[in-house]
Amino acid sequence: MTTTTTTATGTAKFTSWAEDPAFDGDAPLPRLAHATVSFEYEGDLAGSSSCRYVLSYGADGHGTAVGFEELTGSLGGVPGTIVLRHEASFGESGVTTRWSVVAGAGTGGLADVRGEGDYEASHGSSGWAYRLDYHGAGSGK
Repeated sequence: MTTTTTTATGTAKFTSWAEDPAFDGDAPLPRLAHATVSFEYEGDLAGSSSCRYVLSYGADGHGTAVGFEELTGSLGGVPGTIVLRHEASFGESGVTTRWSVVAGAGTGGLADVRGEGDYEASHGSSGWAYRLDYHGAGSGK
């Protein structure tokens, strides 16, 4: 059976960011932190989400993060919920993230979705472009 891959594109922005301990000029480095972040998506992937990150800051403030995001909305016009796993690296210029759909964690028409993609966001940006290559939305394939 051949599986057709579709590329979803659009824009995303975060609507809230709560990090503990907070990153500021007095934060000790290196250190670990955790953050709860809310996102809004527009485009082929549309909806709102909540993500939980664990961040590892190096002595220079650069670092890596892993997170899980639960997004409720639609993908290619098909409604449901998906969970995305994030792997990110960050520094003073911004963040580069690779993400993948967590198999078996979706609901509704998105229950069978599989895929992966990426995005880059510059430091201080209010929004960024995303890409998600996927298959299975609403088709069960």
